[in-house]
Amino acid sequence: MRKEIIAPALAVAGGAVGFALRRWGLATGFEAATGLPIAGAPATLALIALSAGMVLVLALLCLGGGRSFSGYRQAFAAQGNLACAAAGTLSGFLLLAAGGLMAAEPLMGGELVYTRLITAALALVAGVCVVLTARDNLRGLGSGKYSLPLLMPAYAFCVWLIAAYQVRAGDPVRLDYVYELFAIITGLLGLYGAASFSFARGRLFPTCLFSLLGVYFSLVTLADGHRLSELLLYAFTILYLLTNTVTLLHNAARPEGSAQGEHDTEGSSDA
Repeated sequence: MRKEIIAPALAVAGGAVGFALRRWGLATGFEAATGLPIAGAPATLALIALSAGMVLVLALLCLGGGRSFSGYRQAFAAQGNLACAAAGTLSGFLLLAAGGLMAAEPLMGGELVYTRLITAALALVAGVCVVLTARDNLRGLGSGKYSLPLLMPAYAFCVWLIAAYQVRAGDPVRLDYVYELFAIITGLLGLYGAASFSFARGRLFPTCLFSLLGVYFSLVTLADGHRLSELLLYAFTILYLLTNTVTLLHNAARPEGSAQGEHDTEGSSDA
């Protein structure tokens, strides 16, 4: 079974359905006068059921065998893969654009200027790191042990999560923002999972599961309406995590030593 095709495709398809259900829920699942959720609204219940089903099905697809990896370079080997390099490079430019816009856009109620500026700065740095990582993966260089550039996107998402919650903290209706927070949290865990392969802590199942859930919830929350910088961050999340997951699952299904240069250890790449 081609998990590297089926699992990402399912995450995208589920996210598209979830987007439609979320739009329906926003239109019919809240009282017009008070903004409070309507108990038992069909769209709300359908989206909850879909999300629970996506977690279960994606978890089942990410389970199973697969090879173990000595480090990031083996796990995300993509030497000569122009499609993978193009997707990674585009992801980096989306992150750069998001950081630039975030620094220029006006603040929303409850948002603090310093958390927004820190998020913007980290997004700019992380965008450069993603572009360089895509270049190195194309050349077969990969990243060695304890790579800080691999952690930069996760650092940016950590502060973005704080900034997003500051805006929503005063909202008593959790359904207004729960899918937004799910998208950022699962995206953060997917990015951290990918970086953990550089720190001898990489695990296939949680990395793939949270990456695909990050894709799913990012597509769902696009229905909520966001500023352009946030839309670009979600676009980065979708494209980058899809690229990572396809690459990781593809390499996990290959026989040991089949990839070019895999006989080299992670330590030797640092020499």
